[in-house]
Amino acid sequence: MLNICNLFNRKFKYLILSFLFCTYSYSSELNAFVEQTKLYENPYWAKLLHYRNGESEIDSTNFFISKNGKYDLKEELFETITSLKNGTNNVLCRFPLRVKWLKQNLPDLKIAEYSCEELDKFITSIDAKSITMVFPTAHINSPASMYGHTFIRISSDEKTPLISNAVNYAAATTDTNGLIFAYKGLFGEYEGRYSILPYYEKIKEYNNLEQRDIWEYDLDLNQEEIDRLVLHTYELKDSYSDYFFFKENCSYNVLWLLEVARPSLDLVSQFDFKTVPLDSIKVLQKYDLIKNTNFRYSSMRKMKFILNEKIQNKEYLKDFVYKNEALDDSLSTEDKISYLDFKISYLQYQRANNEYEKDEYLKKYLKLLKQRSSYKQASTYDIKTPFDPLYSHDSARFSFFYNSNDSFELSAKPVYNDIYDISDGYLQGAYIDFFDLNIKKEKNENARLDRFTLLKIKSLAPQDLFFKPISWGIDVGYEQFKQRSDYLKVKPEVGVTFGENKDFIYLMLGSNLYYKNSEQLYSIGSTIGAVTNRFDNIKLGINYSYDKYNKDLENNLFEVFSTYKLDRNLALNIRYINDDLNEKEDILKVGVSYYF
Repeated sequence: MLNICNLFNRKFKYLILSFLFCTYSYSSELNAFVEQTKLYENPYWAKLLHYRNGESEIDSTNFFISKNGKYDLKEELFETITSLKNGTNNVLCRFPLRVKWLKQNLPDLKIAEYSCEELDKFITSIDAKSITMVFPTAHINSPASMYGHTFIRISSDEKTPLISNAVNYAAATTDTNGLIFAYKGLFGEYEGRYSILPYYEKIKEYNNLEQRDIWEYDLDLNQEEIDRLVLHTYELKDSYSDYFFFKENCSYNVLWLLEVARPSLDLVSQFDFKTVPLDSIKVLQKYDLIKNTNFRYSSMRKMKFILNEKIQNKEYLKDFVYKNEALDDSLSTEDKISYLDFKISYLQYQRANNEYEKDEYLKKYLKLLKQRSSYKQASTYDIKTPFDPLYSHDSARFSFFYNSNDSFELSAKPVYNDIYDISDGYLQGAYIDFFDLNIKKEKNENARLDRFTLLKIKSLAPQDLFFKPISWGIDVGYEQFKQRSDYLKVKPEVGVTFGENKDFIYLMLGSNLYYKNSEQLYSIGSTIGAVTNRFDNIKLGINYSYDKYNKDLENNLFEVFSTYKLDRNLALNIRYINDDLNEKEDILKVGVSYYF
């Protein structure tokens, strides 16, 4: 009996040793294969980890298996393989695209299989068949949104896009103060997170609440590429990266999804200093990714169209909206529908601006819907599709000017669009510039820094019978002023604008604040101006400003300008300036601007 037990023990030990030897041998062979092929240096492995410039741009630790995975692609790969063999760290369900890629590149990889119910449910619910890049345009009175936004729509049926899913990347914040948001956003103090939500919620947010038009660009991706994008979206859903307003923002991070979907794409590396949503759309053109374009106009554009094109008696419309006047029986059915459509949209606008409590709003809203449902005709408005942003000028600009006093000027800015630029594809009246540098060379003198604009925003939002937005501006930077003295400058403005998208006039009240050592200059003044974009490829503008300074100084500034688009990224600019305090002479400036 004892001999039988000893024999069994020896066989059992032999089996254990054999198993351990085979396992060790298998692991050694697998590790040797990985080392031989240097799989950890494969560019796609770096894409899966959002790896750039020596580290991953994902900052949450739950995105990595290894403690050093953010900085070490090799260690992360081996830790992932080990976890897959041992069935630890939930790698199979947590990182399905990584696992799929490893299976393809390591066909002998043995994985401890187990069920992934959450992942299976996610894939089934998404049911992805097509991908669309969505571009909500700029919000004229919101500095945080003056560049626009981009996110991805995943659709199961292109005929019913509203029930699709939206993949969005944004800063996770509850801050409502614009200055706090700008500061934290500039220095990466927010967590940027991917989220998935119904597309109709995004339509409600941008089209109806924020009154922003939406451009939809359908992408030419095959089913295999779409599947990769969906799996990688799942991998990112609980992770975050530091959000930077200028570069690692919404537009930059959704490009990672497309690079992972199609490995041959090289998108994020084209954005080193800044990522503007409009530029991130244009880069897709270089790879022929855009197969179709659709424009979805905002509720505001619809209301403006009804107000300006469909309504003859605007005073009656005002009474109908504000005083609940009954619809005039003499109106045609089409006109009645227009009046009701306007009132319904305007009520939603009022609710978005907190002019009504929820209960009161719902009571009025349901009553209007009931009245509108009595007319069976569908609403049809021939709202013209505006200029496609894809074909607008790029966001950075370099300019060269010759002035009539034999001086030359060079200027450069990384972003975005100012009052002198052709605004095709940009939001009319919304101007924002960062880091605008201007160098001047006068006759018989050395070149000098004439102006540096740290931040300049001008929001010229037109008012009308129903909408009364306040126009405003801020200009912060360095400027040579008053006999070429160097001053720090801050110029706040507030005012009103009247007109339409093509033509508008504005009146602003403001103050120029100049500071140099112990000297301070400050003024109270006003500016009146007009801009027209009515002519193809030509922009015309005129403005006059008067400022009364302390220390018995005053200044009159008169300017007329014209910009002519020579090509998409090339423009000719002519300006006549009379500045009786700074230049003290009439100046004619002729220059060319190149956008890139």
